[in-house]
Amino acid sequence: MEREFRRILGEDLANYLELMRAKLAFAEELYGIKMNYVPLITEGEIVILDKNDGKIKWLKTKRPLTVEEFKALADKIKENLESGYVEMLLSMNMGCINGPGE
Repeated sequence: MEREFRRILGEDLANYLELMRAKLAFAEELYGIKMNYVPLITEGEIVILDKNDGKIKWLKTKRPLTVEEFKALADKIKENLESGYVEMLLSMNMGCINGPGE
């Protein structure tokens, strides 16, 4: 994650996003499904974390957010991360997949 984004988001939440990328990679290994994105904002234009390059992007265009766009959306991203909303979205997707032995 870019240094400026880490500064705006805060070290703890930036590290948490890195953990989310690791969870996606783990799910891919465990379940054999490809999950490339974690939704960070789902209201209006959808904003995602791209697992492959760690950038925060617009889902529609796959264009990384500029620093100015990120600053404008940072409070909503923080709210969604701190409330557990992003984790819930990821967990909901995992529940649809039959795990080992099922």
